[in-house]
Amino acid sequence: MLSTFNPFEAHYDSINDKDDFNIGNSNKNHTVNPLETEAERNIRTRTVTPIVTGSSVAAFVFNGGVILAADVLGSYGSLAKYRNLPRIHQVNDRTILALGGDLSDADYIKEAIDAKVEEDLVQEDGSEMTPLALYSWCTRLMYHRRTKLNPLLTSVIVAGIENNEPFLGRVNDKGSAYKEFLIMTGIANHLAQGWIRTILENSNQLNKEQAEHLMDRIIKQLFYRDCRAFARYRVCIVTKEGVEFKAKEVQPDWSLAPGLRDTE
Repeated sequence: MLSTFNPFEAHYDSINDKDDFNIGNSNKNHTVNPLETEAERNIRTRTVTPIVTGSSVAAFVFNGGVILAADVLGSYGSLAKYRNLPRIHQVNDRTILALGGDLSDADYIKEAIDAKVEEDLVQEDGSEMTPLALYSWCTRLMYHRRTKLNPLLTSVIVAGIENNEPFLGRVNDKGSAYKEFLIMTGIANHLAQGWIRTILENSNQLNKEQAEHLMDRIIKQLFYRDCRAFARYRVCIVTKEGVEFKAKEVQPDWSLAPGLRDTE
């Protein structure tokens, strides 16, 4: 006797999706391939809160070069734990990298850049990482990590000499970037940027000595007002002649403290 087709009865063949997902009376076992590897899954378990952080970085353009400064403190929360962590990194004779924020992410960025520089040297084609090239590369790196929902919680400042002209740019943790003659990160963006911008806009271009003196004033003001600042800091000056580093220490004057009582 021939079987009759009943349109109200479900019929499934051997390759039906319902059978593959073990629905009904099927004995098939379906295994779903993971959408991410174990390593990628572990990334999401990493902290998104910086643990060891560096404070502000200050940088501006002067007549003939760029000057940067940052202290050498790594703060473990509110504890001034690591007191000799330079945050200004020389990439080559004309390119400088300065970092603020999460210092473990800063180390990751420095290692990635050093690997890129070494790769360029191995190729022996005469190419060199220029400030503009490093600036563009950092935007891609930071934006890539942000799209992976695992951002590098660090602010990057790239400085140097590009086509015989001073170059200064910043890339934040989201990959947003801009170029400017004055850049501050951290709390210096609120405490120092206003009055320094007024000085730089309303005066003639500073020479190297004047720029260094002004940078010392900036760091001293930050040491007074930023509770995560440190007395010892490094200054980097980039000109056509090369890169110069100086290790300095703030000499504070707290004699004015008694006169600031009851001023709230």
